[in-house]
Amino acid sequence: MQSHSLKLPPTLSCQEYPPGVNIIPMGSKTAQPFRTTNLIVFTNGNNPVEHESSPFVAQGDAMIIDPGCRSEFNKELAEIVTALPRKLIVFVTHHHRDHVDGLSTVQKTNPDACLLAHENTISRIRKDDWSVGYTTVSGTEEICIGGERFKIIFAPGHTDGHLALLHVSTNSLIAGDHCVGQGSAFLDINSGGNMNDYFQTTYKFMDLSPNALISMHGRVNLWPKHMLCGYLKNRRSRESTILKAIESGSKTLFDIVAYTYADVDRNLWVIAASNVRLHVEHLAHQNKLPKEFSLENYSRSCSQFSVHVGKL
Repeated sequence: MQSHSLKLPPTLSCQEYPPGVNIIPMGSKTAQPFRTTNLIVFTNGNNPVEHESSPFVAQGDAMIIDPGCRSEFNKELAEIVTALPRKLIVFVTHHHRDHVDGLSTVQKTNPDACLLAHENTISRIRKDDWSVGYTTVSGTEEICIGGERFKIIFAPGHTDGHLALLHVSTNSLIAGDHCVGQGSAFLDINSGGNMNDYFQTTYKFMDLSPNALISMHGRVNLWPKHMLCGYLKNRRSRESTILKAIESGSKTLFDIVAYTYADVDRNLWVIAASNVRLHVEHLAHQNKLPKEFSLENYSRSCSQFSVHVGKL
């Protein structure tokens, strides 16, 4: 496999792994403990495609994934885009600002670039960020970049439009925000985040058995199965504690959060509450909630949660 050298501004660092997949951490408006979002740039080319079983949804000579840098890095982002071939594919895993903040710079630098994203993501991207030249994908398609195949994977859970990308020749998985370099991903309940989807996507990733897992925050993981199994174990453990809280008599969102996160700083309870809500929905989906637990009363309590926390 021939790797084409990527010209980078001297202020940026880059890891190339696997060959041709350049991982460039760029400062972004992301959540702690992270400070950067990995801009992925694929520059491999001139390799024949074997077993072309179906038409590609898009073809290009280069691809960038999740240009989500803060505005002070727009100059460096523009330099990267300028150095790439004009036939450029821009792939976005989901709509969060730390993954799309640089889109307008990309389009301004290369108006011919084509944006690829799920329809639920496209609908949330502002016209100021990207105005023309996009293709919606569902997660069953393939992309061809310079002769290299990528499979688009529908990967909901973090959001309802979240996508991943599998580099076929190296079996490396670009996982978006489903996986992160430290801890576990936050699921966005306001953008279709769903615990059942999260579990199913994790199983899907395990079935793919990737050789490497590339997240948008943190380093490449070379033990994907270990990471994914850890996610499942931690989520199941948290859900078991939430169920125990309910079985012990907790009836409101506040009661469940107070029981489950008793040892956690109360300033973090608002964030924890959305996680609890997703787990309760998942327990209901599995018909695991006690019969005496009123979902109607619980749902009403959700709107009062912030009031209770404010009184602490």
